[in-house]
Amino acid sequence: MADAFLRLAGAIVLDTLALVVWNVGSRTPLAALRDMRHAAGELRALFAGALSLLIGLIFVAAAAVLILPAVANPIADFIPLEIFTFIVALLLEHLVGNDLRRLGGG
Repeated sequence: MADAFLRLAGAIVLDTLALVVWNVGSRTPLAALRDMRHAAGELRALFAGALSLLIGLIFVAAAAVLILPAVANPIADFIPLEIFTFIVALLLEHLVGNDLRRLGGG
């Protein structure tokens, strides 16, 4: 039981880090589209965006690998549990995302 709880907590932390890297909570969808259009014209901004996408995907994949042994029936239980971890991670990112980005220097 404690192992499953620790895996769930770790997956939430990793998903939160992915959302912090992707800077999800501090931008409106219109601002994100404007930033992507601006990045299309600058090679450095395009590279930075691709790098942040890759780092975030690594965090999400690590969270999925961490949580997989904690589910009894991977076919039926994995996706609802992963959705739950993303919702909790989104709430955490909304609460502490700007502080984590400031600590990380970004």
